[in-house]
Amino acid sequence: MNRRTIAAGVATALAAGATSLAAAAAGPAPPVMQGPPGIQVAGGAHVVTTARANGTTLVQLVRDRDGKVTRSRVIRGKLGVPVVTVSGLAEGTFASGKRLVLASSIYDNSSVTRFVTLDTRTLAPLRTIQLSGAFAFDALSPNGRRLFVTQFPHGLDGPVRYDVRSLSLTTGRLDAGTIVDKTEPDEVMAGIAMGRGWSLDRSWAYTLYNGLDSHAFVHALDTKNRQARCLDLPWRGAQQNGLEQVRLAVDRAGMLTLTQPGVGLLARIDTHSFRVDVLRDPVAP
Repeated sequence: MNRRTIAAGVATALAAGATSLAAAAAGPAPPVMQGPPGIQVAGGAHVVTTARANGTTLVQLVRDRDGKVTRSRVIRGKLGVPVVTVSGLAEGTFASGKRLVLASSIYDNSSVTRFVTLDTRTLAPLRTIQLSGAFAFDALSPNGRRLFVTQFPHGLDGPVRYDVRSLSLTTGRLDAGTIVDKTEPDEVMAGIAMGRGWSLDRSWAYTLYNGLDSHAFVHALDTKNRQARCLDLPWRGAQQNGLEQVRLAVDRAGMLTLTQPGVGLLARIDTHSFRVDVLRDPVAP
């Protein structure tokens, strides 16, 4: 795969070609979610966060059936529900929805990042993790013991590139080293996440990226074994403008499909062999 390093200003210009990229045009990751709809948790409810001017966050548990706020709590710091793609996909729950990770936003502070785990029934904070530098939520392991994050070494001021890291939610410490495709260990990664799909056992996260000045690709992250593969797609430049609409799904046979509404099936990826078959190009909205 080609190196994908691009100045932030150029990334902004490229992102302007797709309206759903507007939220990410100022930098490499989506902002965290503030306000509704929030994220589905256990007990037929959603958790909704609202950052307040005094530097705290109001966290509310909202019952699905009638929209009633059944519990509220104020937490120190400006936090929100993690959003992993520019199409607005929110993630962060584990333990069958009884736990939730909230995150700070790199757009509020790119020098320090905070993650807070909550009990979604009481909204009580269970652990606060603070990291020096600009990080964003990426994924959780199936057992919720390990958090995967994207680290932006240059913050918001330099090239839009990232490293995939992992940390223990028990100790709050980053694991040594970065998670790379061992078939291309020297690759520099950069791009904007467009869409995501999961394996049926929730052990592999497949993220479709707009490769900016390079080509599109799918980042396949093994959340059980801290491994990754990077799967190239041929779409470049303006061909990538429709990627924010693409839906990723994995069937029981382990076939990952990329489908764009109104256009059809774009590509198939065998998640066992990592063979990529491209059927057609995406179409910008």
